[in-house]
Amino acid sequence: MWLEILLVLLALLLLLYRYTTKNFGRWEALGIPHIKGSFPFGSYNLMGGHIDSVTLEGHQKFPKEKYFGWYLMGKPVLAINDVNLLKHIEVKDFDHFVDRLDSSTQKKMFSGGDLDKIWELQLTSITGDEWKQLRSAFTPIFTSGKMKGMLKFIKHIAVDLSTEMEMKAKEGE
Repeated sequence: MWLEILLVLLALLLLLYRYTTKNFGRWEALGIPHIKGSFPFGSYNLMGGHIDSVTLEGHQKFPKEKYFGWYLMGKPVLAINDVNLLKHIEVKDFDHFVDRLDSSTQKKMFSGGDLDKIWELQLTSITGDEWKQLRSAFTPIFTSGKMKGMLKFIKHIAVDLSTEMEMKAKEGE
């Protein structure tokens, strides 16, 4: 009886291992520089902090590359280092990149507290029809002429913020 339970658990563990590691050769096969994946988390141990802090290591490892690959729990992820390429993707080819994450990854990334729920609503995180509606609502707002008109207000607010931060730093807050 115990042997059967142990064998079933071992088989489940092997299936989980295979499911998680089956894509770990994807970036190498495509000739893309990458961070090797390891079981169970992929390229990074995400228990060590927020995903942005942890993945900064990859951007520092490949500073001269336009892009590089890594693995998130067995799923291949392409990270963009080149600002011009990112701008091209986000502005000109945005309609090809509506759903950047699959739904299960999206839930894992934003399953924290209230702040994660707020970040989940930003334009780069929402998906599907909600993304299309929000994008079409924001596109006329951010024309180059309107952005130039807002610049003086942004500069004014930045000076106020800087002054406030300096005052708080001097007070030790």
